[in-house]
Amino acid sequence: MSPRPLAASPSLLDRLVDACHGVDRPQPMRVERLVDDLEALLNTCAVAPDDELAQHAELATSVLTYGAPAPQSMAISSYEKRLATAKQIEHVIRTHEPRLTDVRVRVLNPQAPGSDGLLRIDASLGGAGPLSLALRVRTSSGRTQVTAERS
Repeated sequence: MSPRPLAASPSLLDRLVDACHGVDRPQPMRVERLVDDLEALLNTCAVAPDDELAQHAELATSVLTYGAPAPQSMAISSYEKRLATAKQIEHVIRTHEPRLTDVRVRVLNPQAPGSDGLLRIDASLGGAGPLSLALRVRTSSGRTQVTAERS
């Protein structure tokens, strides 16, 4: 069964790539492409932290802040750290993924030990309705990897 196209418009990257390849009409956006874009966003380390750009409001949503905070700040070793990481991820998605609105990120396994944290992203996707994704945050060997659970 092929994936169902969504009513939301494709990402800027998808539109630019399509234009470079001579595609006249935008291709329908699919959930799989949105998930890929979210993984890319959350696995990219922001060049400049928000606090360094505080006096330049116009830069707060620019490419300079595209991505997640430095990997070491996305700790998941305790419930409090998982909550803080969930808030960071929620802020990044709200800032850099305009196709999603009403974004909420919550911790799914508050008491689980180890280097894996399971989070849930709940959001609205344009005219396509609600979207819910499980998100696994792994911290090992000094790296943080974020992966959306695909069904």
